[in-house]
Amino acid sequence: MEYSIPAEIMGEAEMNGLGMSEESIDKVINTVSHSIQPDSGKQLPDPIDFLKEVMKENGLRNKDMKIYIGSSGNVCSVLKRHKPLTLRMIRNLHKYLHIPAEILIQPYDCH
Repeated sequence: MEYSIPAEIMGEAEMNGLGMSEESIDKVINTVSHSIQPDSGKQLPDPIDFLKEVMKENGLRNKDMKIYIGSSGNVCSVLKRHKPLTLRMIRNLHKYLHIPAEILIQPYDCH
């Protein structure tokens, strides 16, 4: 997620020699706090479908996923949606395969 301060506020800060007025500081805080709110209209992909897509793109097979997910039984159960991703799995997939945690932590159908 990228944050930016609107040009009009930055212009004020530059004109004040970074000695920003209270009003300018309030605008910056307000803008930044609104920019970090999750976008409720944003549709994220299903975590398991996305994981399978990443596996395909990287030429990874189920057995290659054991280092991120655990035993081959766990890999199979997760990919078939019999078991949910655990926090450890999510951290590994995020750290090593660079899958956004935002996608992995969302709820999904598991049967």
